[in-house]
Amino acid sequence: QIDAIRNRENIDLAVDPPPDLSIEVDITRGSLNRFPIFAAVGIPEVWRFDGNRVAIFRLENRAYVEAANSPSFPAVTGEILTLFLEDSRKLKSTAWLRKIREWARAQS
Repeated sequence: QIDAIRNRENIDLAVDPPPDLSIEVDITRGSLNRFPIFAAVGIPEVWRFDGNRVAIFRLENRAYVEAANSPSFPAVTGEILTLFLEDSRKLKSTAWLRKIREWARAQS
């Protein structure tokens, strides 16, 4: 789908495909009230971080339900994303990136 909108300055959601994924970080405000908008646009997957944990939601019958893993990236769970975020606070960026790369390679 990315090729359908690559290099476009303006996106028309009535014609162009929706994003594959929305990532929401809810530190000062919640994003749950935006979920109906995401559903109306047809975004199939939302990752939501509430300051403590990451939850993965998939679009089902025009509403989001929490999912155990990512529909787009089946090896990715909310728990692993939460651990990656926790590690990002403790590790230097190069060590953190190395850890994520090693995890990703082990999944293939």
